[in-house]
Amino acid sequence: MTDVVLVQPGPVSVVRINRPEAHNALNDEVLTGVRDAVRAAALDPRTRAVVLTGSGQKAFSAGADLKQLSDLSVDRAVDLMRAGQEALRQIETAGIPVVAAVNGIALGGGLELVLAATIPVLSARASLGLPEAGLGLIPGYGGTQRLPRAIGRAAAAHLMLTGERLDADRAYALGLTPVPPVAPDDLMDTAVSIARTIADRGPRAVRAILEALETGRDAPLDAGLRAESALAVLAISGAEAAEGIAAFLDRRPARFADAGPQA
Repeated sequence: MTDVVLVQPGPVSVVRINRPEAHNALNDEVLTGVRDAVRAAALDPRTRAVVLTGSGQKAFSAGADLKQLSDLSVDRAVDLMRAGQEALRQIETAGIPVVAAVNGIALGGGLELVLAATIPVLSARASLGLPEAGLGLIPGYGGTQRLPRAIGRAAAAHLMLTGERLDADRAYALGLTPVPPVAPDDLMDTAVSIARTIADRGPRAVRAILEALETGRDAPLDAGLRAESALAVLAISGAEAAEGIAAFLDRRPARFADAGPQA
């Protein structure tokens, strides 16, 4: 059985972590598989958005496979943490929107994977947390950095230090997701609908917005504005904008060409 499945039916690809018997726990193979699947989707000119989810009804991902973490040497632990961080960073900066459909528990590395996505969408029965401190560990795949950016320092500190879990309503209230929790049976339809809406936008514009967001994440405002201005000029002078404006004036749907693969 393949641990990660990529389905590319058209403008929206679905990447599914496929270890339901282990609650979709993350090991080296799974992290590499998710990274490579998202990268393959980003390189496919037909694909304009990705939906990332877990197999089964119980878990998006229960986090790192603890069997892999036992009895690690320092050198091996360094390699593991770096590989995990790099995999999530590559997903985060793939140049294509990633909608995480969180169908159940997302704990530890599972929540860290959600935080690396562009837009999380939560099932009403989702449960999220970073319980590492209770095991004598700390989040190692970016959780200490991304969670405060998503919900604020105090809330993130409380979550990590106590191990408390967030239900979907609380996660939405804290701003971890912009989408109200959805019924479990509607989760994939909602996530795919959001991805399809994005896929209908100008693909170069979408990638430019992602680039501007990434550039400005930690930059001073003036630096972010300069980057935005440069990207906006390229957009305004491009064929995509010409088609979008013409379609608006003609009161017809825009017909955007594929953006082409990322370098």
